[in-house]
Amino acid sequence: MKRLALAILIVALGFSLFAGTSLAQLKFIVIGTGSTGGTFYPAGTVLANTFNTYLKDLGIKWSAQASGGSIENLSMLSRKEIQMGIAGSAPASWAYEGKEMFEGKPIKNIRAITTLWPEMTQVIYRKDSGIKHWKDLKGRKVAVGPAGNPHFYMASLLKATADLTFNDIIPEYMGYGDSVEALQSRLIDAAYLSAGIPTPAVAQAYAGRVPVDMLEISDEELDRLQKIAPFYVRGIIPKGTYPGQDRDLKVAANPTVLLVEKDLPEDIVYKMVEVIYAKALDEIRKQHKALSYLSLESATQVGGIPFHPGAIKFYKEKGIKVSEDIIPPEMKK
Repeated sequence: MKRLALAILIVALGFSLFAGTSLAQLKFIVIGTGSTGGTFYPAGTVLANTFNTYLKDLGIKWSAQASGGSIENLSMLSRKEIQMGIAGSAPASWAYEGKEMFEGKPIKNIRAITTLWPEMTQVIYRKDSGIKHWKDLKGRKVAVGPAGNPHFYMASLLKATADLTFNDIIPEYMGYGDSVEALQSRLIDAAYLSAGIPTPAVAQAYAGRVPVDMLEISDEELDRLQKIAPFYVRGIIPKGTYPGQDRDLKVAANPTVLLVEKDLPEDIVYKMVEVIYAKALDEIRKQHKALSYLSLESATQVGGIPFHPGAIKFYKEKGIKVSEDIIPPEMKK
């Protein structure tokens, strides 16, 4: 028992010392991801392995670390316990601006280097419920995700599409699997199942005995949504993504982003972005479905989070438009 306690103490001290080490002497870069059964972890592993292959001459070792996902990754970045992390653009934006669960506790040391894949806003409903539009959700039982999750997303969607509030629906707090079961049992009318596509829970719903469909978002509704939540972008779920889906579905999407701690050296960040988009893009895309969305053209299409100077340098060299709102404070001095 004493040996275990001593080992833990040594690791803790080493971690503390590492946190204070100059990045000029950096030998390890840890990428915070998510649970091993989700998308963040395998995608992060692909990126870490790719950097290790193409940037081995730098003498740095990249590794993917399993975590609790976006919120934990942002917290670890704020404490400089990791140097990189994957997060949804929404919580990343809230973290930087000190909003929602980060109210009064902004995390100003995060910088984006690229968008990754879109988390599609998927609100499905029973066809026999009489629901045709977002306004029809008023007074209906809607699964909105587990209790404790940020429900800003659904509240924003309701406001932008139908001028409804969260109080206008009857929220049911449950996970995705339970939501689909409840929908198929006619215990609820609709369910919010935002995720990368194809989403297993949505596929299960479309293949179920109770016919379902998905609420779409018009261009006008998307414009209103972006005024409330600027991190949203247009998302298209191609026809045939789900069983019996006979048309493309126009929805909103919340991009995930690859973040770094702002003090990571510019040349290292530049080389990482160069590897992704100039050296190994096809290879990366083939290794995980989510990473097939990587695109140089959409790499900077996310709002609310400044980009790292090393990434901006690469994008400008490639002729990619870099909007003023993603230029970090250190480049405006």
